[in-house]
Amino acid sequence: MLLLLSGCASFELVSNPSGAEVHEFGERIGATPFSFDQFSGERLLTVKRDGFVERQVLVSSLDRKRVSVRLERVRVTVLNTVPTDVQVVREADEEVLGRSSLQLSLARPEKVVLRKEGYKSNPMTLIPNKTYKVEMEPLEGFKAVTFVSKPSGAMISDRAVGDAIAHTPASISAEEGTEFEFILEDYQPAYYMINKRSPGRVFVELVPVPTVTLLGAEGAAVYGVGGGEALGRLPYTIQIRDVRAFEVRQEGHYPKTVTLSPESPAEVFVELDPIPLKRVRTKPAGAMVSRIGKREVLGRAPLDLLADSERLVEVYMEGYVRRVIGFGPDSPSDILVELQPVGQDVLVVDELQDSSISVF
Repeated sequence: MLLLLSGCASFELVSNPSGAEVHEFGERIGATPFSFDQFSGERLLTVKRDGFVERQVLVSSLDRKRVSVRLERVRVTVLNTVPTDVQVVREADEEVLGRSSLQLSLARPEKVVLRKEGYKSNPMTLIPNKTYKVEMEPLEGFKAVTFVSKPSGAMISDRAVGDAIAHTPASISAEEGTEFEFILEDYQPAYYMINKRSPGRVFVELVPVPTVTLLGAEGAAVYGVGGGEALGRLPYTIQIRDVRAFEVRQEGHYPKTVTLSPESPAEVFVELDPIPLKRVRTKPAGAMVSRIGKREVLGRAPLDLLADSERLVEVYMEGYVRRVIGFGPDSPSDILVELQPVGQDVLVVDELQDSSISVF
């Protein structure tokens, strides 16, 4: 007679540290130390504890009856890529985890997809506490170039669309014929177009924006040619990226327009021509001088007036004939205006003896 006996074996699952949860088929079934009976076959258990990396344990009826698991603390999973600024997406739910270079705290392996415009998508599994460096593969018809500039930190933008892409140093994959602009404050922009013969590393040297100082009569005001508020006063220093015109003004002088370009010398002297000054005297002295129509009284003679152009003024005094005089830059520096007394006539009218009428 043959007697067949069937039974089960008792197991104990322990962990370091202890107190970890034990899961099977996604459900919690206990905590370590965990004792259980194992029939023939295998069981897949997951050991979890906050702050530690999850461990999966395959228990077979043929294994030792005591299974020990050492848990590793969660540290940092580092993902570096070439180029940088690669989007990292969780495969399960399309959630964006971040952009490289990226540091993650993972308690379990994570399936992700690396994505960047101009490069092939790259699926991979991130293991907790590991460091990765991934080189992205350009799409067909694209060229991968690492741009380095002196000085570094220049902003790289696509000239066709104007979008900022990265800052140097940076690796970029783009279609042949794509032109990039490199911009850095205080430097002139630089340009580079990707082509079939472009090397894998392109060096871009940026040239400082020229600085020009306007010199001349100290305190003279500097304006843009279009007017508006004063930009500053001499001496005046400004960066010149392209051709620009300025107007320099000072009271008592003719304004002067100065055109500057990146090729201008570092210092430009501006000499202003003085406006001629004319002294207006009257005989008798003390007559009033005003603009035509007495709209603005300029003063009482003797009076110094600027003759920047041809101008007319009125000269008058009570009891004297009003006079209009003209003068300009070429007039004598001393102008004497002789005023004539107002004439009076006597008109005799019948029945109005001894009456007089003044005629002006």
